[in-house]
Amino acid sequence: MVKWLLCGAAMISGIVIAAEPENRSFQFGNFEVIAVQDALSEMRLELFPGMPEEEFLRLTGGGRVPSSVNVFLLKRGDGKIILVDAGNGGKRGRMLRKLEQSGVFPESVDFILLTHMHGDHIGGLLGKHGEAVFSRALVYVSMPEWEFWQNGTAGPQGKQVRKALHAYGSRVRTFRFGEEVLPGIKALDASGHTPGHTVFETDSLLIVGDLLHAAALQIPRPEVCTIYDMNPSGAVQVRRRFYEFAASSPKPVAGMHLPYPGIGRIGRSAAGYVYLPGK
Repeated sequence: MVKWLLCGAAMISGIVIAAEPENRSFQFGNFEVIAVQDALSEMRLELFPGMPEEEFLRLTGGGRVPSSVNVFLLKRGDGKIILVDAGNGGKRGRMLRKLEQSGVFPESVDFILLTHMHGDHIGGLLGKHGEAVFSRALVYVSMPEWEFWQNGTAGPQGKQVRKALHAYGSRVRTFRFGEEVLPGIKALDASGHTPGHTVFETDSLLIVGDLLHAAALQIPRPEVCTIYDMNPSGAVQVRRRFYEFAASSPKPVAGMHLPYPGIGRIGRSAAGYVYLPGK
Protein backbone atom coordinates (compact mmCIF):
# COMPACT_ATOMS: atom_id res chain seq x y z
CA MET A 1 0.00 0.00 0.00
CA VAL A 2 2.90 2.38 0.58
CA LYS A 3 4.92 1.57 -2.53
CA TRP A 4 3.77 4.68 -4.37
CA LEU A 5 4.99 6.81 -1.48
CA LEU A 6 8.52 5.73 -2.28
CA CYS A 7 8.29 6.59 -5.95
CA GLY A 8 11.68 8.26 -6.21
CA ALA A 9 13.48 5.38 -4.54
CA ALA A 10 11.60 2.65 -6.39
CA MET A 11 12.59 3.96 -9.77
CA ILE A 12 16.25 3.60 -8.81
CA SER A 13 15.96 -0.17 -9.18
CA GLY A 14 15.62 0.30 -12.93
CA ILE A 15 18.83 2.27 -13.52
CA VAL A 16 20.90 1.24 -16.50
CA ILE A 17 24.45 2.48 -16.80
CA ALA A 18 24.95 3.97 -20.25
CA ALA A 19 26.50 6.94 -21.98
CA GLU A 20 24.66 10.15 -21.19
CA PRO A 21 22.74 11.59 -24.13
CA GLU A 22 23.38 15.21 -24.95
CA ASN A 23 20.67 17.77 -24.26
CA ARG A 24 18.33 18.23 -27.20
CA SER A 25 16.88 21.58 -28.25
CA PHE A 26 13.60 22.08 -30.12
CA GLN A 27 11.57 25.09 -31.18
CA PHE A 28 7.87 24.87 -30.32
CA GLY A 29 6.03 28.07 -31.18
CA ASN A 30 7.12 30.84 -28.82
CA PHE A 31 9.39 28.59 -26.76
CA GLU A 32 12.77 26.99 -27.21
CA VAL A 33 12.43 23.66 -25.39
CA ILE A 34 15.54 21.87 -24.11
CA ALA A 35 15.07 18.22 -23.17
CA VAL A 36 17.37 17.04 -20.37
CA GLN A 37 17.66 13.44 -19.20
CA ASP A 38 18.01 13.45 -15.43
CA ALA A 39 18.34 9.65 -15.24
CA LEU A 40 18.00 6.59 -17.43
CA SER A 41 15.81 3.72 -16.27
CA GLU A 42 13.99 0.58 -17.25
CA MET A 43 10.84 -0.80 -15.62
CA ARG A 44 10.16 -4.37 -14.58
CA LEU A 45 6.95 -6.39 -14.82
CA GLU A 46 6.25 -6.15 -11.07
CA LEU A 47 5.80 -2.38 -11.38
CA PHE A 48 2.60 -3.00 -13.39
CA PRO A 49 0.08 -4.78 -11.11
CA GLY A 50 -2.12 -7.29 -12.89
CA MET A 51 -0.15 -7.17 -16.15
CA PRO A 52 0.11 -10.71 -17.59
CA GLU A 53 3.74 -11.70 -18.12
CA GLU A 54 3.06 -12.98 -21.63
CA GLU A 55 1.54 -9.64 -22.64
CA PHE A 56 4.39 -7.74 -21.03
CA LEU A 57 6.96 -9.77 -22.95
CA ARG A 58 5.02 -9.44 -26.19
CA LEU A 59 4.81 -5.66 -25.98
CA THR A 60 8.33 -5.05 -24.70
CA GLY A 61 10.23 -7.79 -26.46
CA GLY A 62 12.13 -8.52 -23.25
CA GLY A 63 12.09 -8.49 -19.48
CA ARG A 64 12.10 -4.72 -19.03
CA VAL A 65 10.55 -1.70 -20.70
CA PRO A 66 12.56 1.43 -21.59
CA SER A 67 11.80 4.53 -19.56
CA SER A 68 13.58 7.71 -18.49
CA VAL A 69 13.43 10.61 -16.06
CA ASN A 70 13.28 13.80 -18.12
CA VAL A 71 12.95 17.47 -17.34
CA PHE A 72 12.22 20.22 -19.82
CA LEU A 73 13.64 23.73 -19.89
CA LEU A 74 11.61 26.39 -21.70
CA LYS A 75 13.19 29.62 -22.87
CA ARG A 76 10.80 32.43 -23.65
CA GLY A 77 11.46 35.17 -26.17
CA ASP A 78 11.76 37.73 -23.38
CA GLY A 79 14.68 35.83 -21.88
CA LYS A 80 12.75 34.21 -19.02
CA ILE A 81 13.76 30.63 -18.20
CA ILE A 82 11.19 28.08 -17.07
CA LEU A 83 12.03 24.62 -15.73
CA VAL A 84 9.29 21.98 -15.81
CA ASP A 85 9.93 19.51 -12.96
CA ALA A 86 13.26 19.12 -11.20
CA GLY A 87 14.24 15.46 -11.41
CA ASN A 88 15.64 13.23 -8.69
CA GLY A 89 18.37 15.32 -7.13
CA GLY A 90 20.95 13.55 -4.98
CA LYS A 91 23.46 11.09 -6.41
CA ARG A 92 21.12 9.81 -9.07
CA GLY A 93 19.99 13.09 -10.58
CA ARG A 94 22.25 14.71 -13.16
CA MET A 95 19.96 17.58 -14.12
CA LEU A 96 22.07 20.41 -12.69
CA ARG A 97 25.25 19.27 -14.38
CA LYS A 98 23.44 18.83 -17.68
CA LEU A 99 21.69 22.20 -17.47
CA GLU A 100 25.11 23.78 -17.10
CA GLN A 101 26.12 22.13 -20.36
CA SER A 102 23.42 24.29 -21.99
CA GLY A 103 24.67 27.39 -20.18
CA VAL A 104 21.87 27.39 -17.61
CA PHE A 105 22.78 27.74 -13.93
CA PRO A 106 20.38 27.49 -10.97
CA GLU A 107 20.40 31.23 -10.30
CA SER A 108 19.31 31.94 -13.88
CA VAL A 109 16.04 29.94 -13.62
CA ASP A 110 13.05 32.27 -13.17
CA PHE A 111 10.17 29.82 -12.78
CA ILE A 112 9.70 26.13 -11.94
CA LEU A 113 6.45 24.43 -12.93
CA LEU A 114 5.69 21.14 -11.20
CA THR A 115 3.50 18.54 -12.88
CA HIS A 116 3.21 16.90 -9.43
CA MET A 117 5.28 16.30 -6.31
CA HIS A 118 6.61 12.76 -6.42
CA GLY A 119 10.27 12.44 -5.46
CA ASP A 120 11.67 12.03 -8.96
CA HIS A 121 10.09 15.38 -9.89
CA ILE A 122 11.01 17.51 -6.87
CA GLY A 123 14.23 15.94 -5.57
CA GLY A 124 16.33 18.36 -7.58
CA LEU A 125 14.77 21.35 -5.84
CA LEU A 126 16.90 20.69 -2.74
CA GLY A 127 20.63 20.57 -2.13
CA LYS A 128 22.44 18.06 0.09
CA HIS A 129 21.67 20.07 3.23
CA GLY A 130 18.01 20.67 2.39
CA GLU A 131 18.59 24.14 0.97
CA ALA A 132 16.81 25.58 -2.05
CA VAL A 133 18.94 24.94 -5.14
CA PHE A 134 17.23 27.58 -7.28
CA SER A 135 17.85 30.83 -5.44
CA ARG A 136 15.51 33.10 -7.43
CA ALA A 137 12.90 30.82 -8.95
CA LEU A 138 9.20 30.96 -8.18
CA VAL A 139 7.79 27.44 -7.85
CA TYR A 140 4.29 26.71 -9.19
CA VAL A 141 2.15 23.72 -8.23
CA SER A 142 -1.58 23.04 -8.55
CA MET A 143 -3.76 23.82 -5.56
CA PRO A 144 -5.08 20.21 -5.23
CA GLU A 145 -1.51 18.87 -5.26
CA TRP A 146 -0.34 21.39 -2.68
CA GLU A 147 -3.30 20.68 -0.42
CA PHE A 148 -2.83 16.92 -0.53
CA TRP A 149 0.83 16.88 0.40
CA GLN A 150 0.37 19.49 3.12
CA ASN A 151 -2.00 17.28 5.10
CA GLY A 152 0.82 15.43 6.87
CA THR A 153 -0.43 11.90 6.18
CA ALA A 154 1.54 10.98 3.05
CA GLY A 155 4.47 9.20 4.68
CA PRO A 156 8.13 9.67 3.70
CA GLN A 157 7.21 11.25 0.37
CA GLY A 158 5.08 13.83 2.15
CA LYS A 159 8.01 14.70 4.38
CA GLN A 160 10.18 15.34 1.32
CA VAL A 161 7.47 17.52 -0.21
CA ARG A 162 7.08 19.59 2.92
CA LYS A 163 10.86 20.10 3.14
CA ALA A 164 10.82 21.44 -0.40
CA LEU A 165 7.86 23.72 0.26
CA HIS A 166 9.53 25.03 3.41
CA ALA A 167 12.82 25.68 1.60
CA TYR A 168 11.11 27.81 -1.05
CA GLY A 169 8.72 29.44 1.40
CA SER A 170 7.05 32.54 -0.03
CA ARG A 171 8.34 31.69 -3.49
CA VAL A 172 5.82 28.83 -3.80
CA ARG A 173 2.74 29.74 -5.85
CA THR A 174 -0.40 27.68 -6.41
CA PHE A 175 -2.70 27.67 -9.42
CA ARG A 176 -6.05 26.20 -10.36
CA PHE A 177 -6.74 24.09 -13.42
CA GLY A 178 -7.73 26.04 -16.48
CA GLU A 179 -5.59 29.02 -15.53
CA GLU A 180 -2.76 30.47 -17.58
CA VAL A 181 0.01 29.85 -15.07
CA LEU A 182 2.54 31.92 -16.99
CA PRO A 183 2.08 33.78 -20.27
CA GLY A 184 1.55 31.16 -22.97
CA ILE A 185 1.34 28.20 -20.55
CA LYS A 186 -2.02 26.81 -19.42
CA ALA A 187 -2.59 24.24 -16.65
CA LEU A 188 -4.88 21.32 -17.53
CA ASP A 189 -6.43 18.91 -15.03
CA ALA A 190 -4.75 15.50 -15.29
CA SER A 191 -5.54 14.28 -11.76
CA GLY A 192 -5.27 10.55 -11.19
CA HIS A 193 -1.59 9.75 -10.99
CA THR A 194 -1.63 12.17 -8.05
CA PRO A 195 -4.50 14.31 -6.73
CA GLY A 196 -3.28 17.42 -8.54
CA HIS A 197 -1.29 16.03 -11.46
CA THR A 198 -1.05 18.66 -14.18
CA VAL A 199 -0.52 18.78 -17.94
CA PHE A 200 0.94 22.06 -19.18
CA GLU A 201 -0.19 23.24 -22.61
CA THR A 202 1.63 25.80 -24.75
CA ASP A 203 0.69 27.00 -28.21
CA SER A 204 2.60 24.09 -29.75
CA LEU A 205 3.27 21.43 -27.10
CA LEU A 206 1.63 19.33 -24.38
CA ILE A 207 3.91 18.60 -21.41
CA VAL A 208 2.18 15.56 -19.94
CA GLY A 209 4.25 14.74 -16.84
CA ASP A 210 3.48 11.22 -15.60
CA LEU A 211 0.46 10.61 -17.78
CA LEU A 212 2.35 7.43 -18.61
CA HIS A 213 5.56 5.77 -17.48
CA ALA A 214 6.14 3.10 -20.13
CA ALA A 215 5.14 4.02 -23.65
CA ALA A 216 5.65 0.50 -25.03
CA LEU A 217 2.96 -0.77 -22.66
CA GLN A 218 0.68 2.12 -21.88
CA ILE A 219 0.18 3.60 -25.33
CA PRO A 220 -1.39 0.42 -26.76
CA ARG A 221 -2.84 -0.49 -23.34
CA PRO A 222 -3.93 2.74 -21.57
CA GLU A 223 -5.69 0.68 -18.91
CA VAL A 224 -2.31 -0.53 -17.60
CA CYS A 225 -1.20 1.31 -14.45
CA THR A 226 2.01 1.38 -12.47
CA ILE A 227 2.28 1.07 -8.71
CA TYR A 228 2.92 4.83 -8.70
CA ASP A 229 -0.61 5.74 -9.86
CA MET A 230 -2.31 6.83 -6.64
CA ASN A 231 -5.81 6.62 -8.13
CA PRO A 232 -5.56 3.91 -10.82
CA SER A 233 -9.09 4.28 -12.20
CA GLY A 234 -8.67 8.05 -12.38
CA ALA A 235 -5.27 7.65 -14.03
CA VAL A 236 -6.77 5.40 -16.71
CA GLN A 237 -9.59 7.85 -17.42
CA VAL A 238 -7.27 10.81 -17.75
CA ARG A 239 -4.81 8.81 -19.85
CA ARG A 240 -7.54 7.93 -22.34
CA ARG A 241 -8.78 11.52 -22.37
CA PHE A 242 -5.39 13.01 -23.12
CA TYR A 243 -4.51 10.32 -25.66
CA GLU A 244 -7.63 11.31 -27.56
CA PHE A 245 -6.81 15.00 -27.12
CA ALA A 246 -3.25 14.47 -28.40
CA ALA A 247 -4.35 12.27 -31.29
CA SER A 248 -6.79 14.99 -32.39
CA SER A 249 -4.24 17.79 -32.04
CA PRO A 250 -1.22 18.82 -34.09
CA LYS A 251 0.70 19.28 -30.84
CA PRO A 252 3.39 16.77 -29.85
CA VAL A 253 3.66 15.55 -26.27
CA ALA A 254 6.63 15.85 -23.93
CA GLY A 255 6.68 13.24 -21.17
CA MET A 256 8.83 12.91 -18.09
CA HIS A 257 9.10 9.14 -18.55
CA LEU A 258 8.97 8.79 -22.32
CA PRO A 259 12.24 7.42 -23.73
CA TYR A 260 14.68 10.32 -24.11
CA PRO A 261 14.35 12.98 -25.47
CA GLY A 262 10.80 12.37 -24.33
CA ILE A 263 9.05 14.14 -27.19
CA GLY A 264 6.79 12.53 -29.77
CA ARG A 265 3.29 12.24 -31.12
CA ILE A 266 0.35 10.12 -30.09
CA GLY A 267 -1.72 8.91 -33.02
CA ARG A 268 -4.56 6.50 -33.62
CA SER A 269 -4.23 2.99 -34.95
CA ALA A 270 -6.70 0.25 -35.80
CA ALA A 271 -6.06 -1.21 -32.36
CA GLY A 272 -6.14 2.08 -30.45
CA TYR A 273 -3.15 4.41 -30.14
CA VAL A 274 0.47 4.50 -31.24
CA TYR A 275 3.47 6.56 -30.12
CA LEU A 276 5.73 8.09 -32.74
CA PRO A 277 8.98 9.47 -31.28
CA GLY A 278 10.22 12.80 -32.60
CA LYS A 279 8.87 16.26 -33.25
